[in-house]
Amino acid sequence: MKSILAILLAMGISTSAAFAGDIADRAAEAEKLLQSGDGAGALDKFRSAEEAFWQATPLAVLNVKQVDTASGFGIYSERANHIYKPGEKIVLYMEPVGYGYGSDGLGNSMIALSVDITIFSAAGESLATSAKVGRVQVASRSHNRELFFKLDLSLDGLPAGKYRCDFLMHDENSSKTAPFTTDIEIAG
Repeated sequence: MKSILAILLAMGISTSAAFAGDIADRAAEAEKLLQSGDGAGALDKFRSAEEAFWQATPLAVLNVKQVDTASGFGIYSERANHIYKPGEKIVLYMEPVGYGYGSDGLGNSMIALSVDITIFSAAGESLATSAKVGRVQVASRSHNRELFFKLDLSLDGLPAGKYRCDFLMHDENSSKTAPFTTDIEIAG
C-alpha cells in the first residue's frame, strides 16, 4: 500500500495542497485499515482516495494508437504503419483519464467525451478543422476508470502526402480539455 501511496503523491498533478493532503490522508487511512485486517474497509477507503485523485487529475489522453481493430480497453490490434490508401478509414484507439461524471437521470453516472480535429500539411499549414468528429457516451452504475475511445476517421479528399492531425478532447461534464496528436501519410 505504501508504494501505491507514493505513486499517488509522486504523479505531480497540480492541485491545491489541501486537496493533495486529502488524497494522502485517505490513502493512509486505507493502509491502517489494511494493517488491522479490515481488507474490505481498506479497499473502500482507498477507492475514496482514488476518487479524489481522479477528480483532481487533468483530462489527458493516453496510449493513442493507430489500430486495425479495437474492441475493448487494452484490446486492440495496432496498425503496422501510418500509411493509408486514399479514402481508407483511419482508426484511433485511446485511453482518456481524468474525465468527469454527469448523470443520465436514471441513477447512472454518465461519461461523455467528444473530439475535434485540425489537419496540418507537412509544412505546418492548417488545412481543415472539424468539431466533434467523434463522441463517446457511457452510462454506468460505477465511476468507470478503464475507458477506451475508438475514433473512426474518414479523411477523403486529402492528396498524397504526410499530415499531422491535432486533436482536442472535450469532457462534456466539465470544462476539462486535452490535446493529442498523431501523424499519418496518404500514399500516392
